Amino acid sequence: MELIILGSSAAIPVQERNLPAIALKYKNELIIFDCGEDIQRGIINAGLKFNKPLKILISHFHGDHIIGLPGLLFRFGLIDRNAPLSIFGPPNLFLYLFLHKKILGLKATYPLRIFEIHHTNNKLIMFDGLDSDQAQSEIRLRNNIIFEDDKYQLKYTLVNHSVLTYGYSFIEKPRNGKFNPDRAREIGIPESRIWKKLHEGQIIEFQGKKIDPLKEGIVGPKRLGRKITYSGDTAPSENLIELGKNSDILVHEATFSKSLADVAIEKKHSTSVDAANSAVKMNAKQLILTHISSRYQEDAVELLNEAKEIFPNSLLAKDLLRIELK
Repeated sequence: MELIILGSSAAIPVQERNLPAIALKYKNELIIFDCGEDIQRGIINAGLKFNKPLKILISHFHGDHIIGLPGLLFRFGLIDRNAPLSIFGPPNLFLYLFLHKKILGLKATYPLRIFEIHHTNNKLIMFDGLDSDQAQSEIRLRNNIIFEDDKYQLKYTLVNHSVLTYGYSFIEKPRNGKFNPDRAREIGIPESRIWKKLHEGQIIEFQGKKIDPLKEGIVGPKRLGRKITYSGDTAPSENLIELGKNSDILVHEATFSKSLADVAIEKKHSTSVDAANSAVKMNAKQLILTHISSRYQEDAVELLNEAKEIFPNSLLAKDLLRIELK
């Protein structure tokens, strides 16, 4: 499991920073938070594949967070992509892409589903491909969960920005305990498909005897899943703090330094100090500062130093920064 910064600038790209995009590699799939301009080059430079199962989470409809999306979808069509793609975002996400189909000829020749998150009505509206302007189905939301399988959940919350904006959390479910192959052999269980069942914590019958892998020390107790929270653009937000409780990593916008707190308030963005305070309140383990204003091309470390005074385990995002979550 690896987090990769594809773009860390705010509004205006600079030499070292593309516009917002964060990738999460998880098992055989990819999850991308926001889709700034030139995301394709970021994916290439990060060595990521264009034909992997993919989910894209759009926080809001300011251009620096979504303009890269149509180009990426055009590329998927050119490379004969066949892996599934799901895109989540605010209402009118389908309309945005449907207009690219009507005007520019955007096609989805691969499995594509678009999910609009309607916060006020507590529902998802799902569109299957780009061939119809009619919603295919409505899904009632439960506890703000927009996706769930046996491995993880994706949750959203409404945050505090100048337009409708969502923050997101990736929440991994508890993982299997650590497997002890030496203990399995000691009990007399040879390496085989049985080991997979034992690793999953299943009680098995072996040579006429019931084997409880936890009690026998073959597998350790379940391990907590990992959690990553992404702020989108936001002023300090209690909703985000609640969503991100106990996150392993909080990726939080830090557009301005504390000296421009008045500008941050006016534009409903956060300072580095705001981001650090949010990390403290949600008991996060690590903070990554991103969405850096172009005015800090030479002295972005100022933002990092301000955050570290409050939350020492802070990092300044830079494009192609990779963080492995073990």
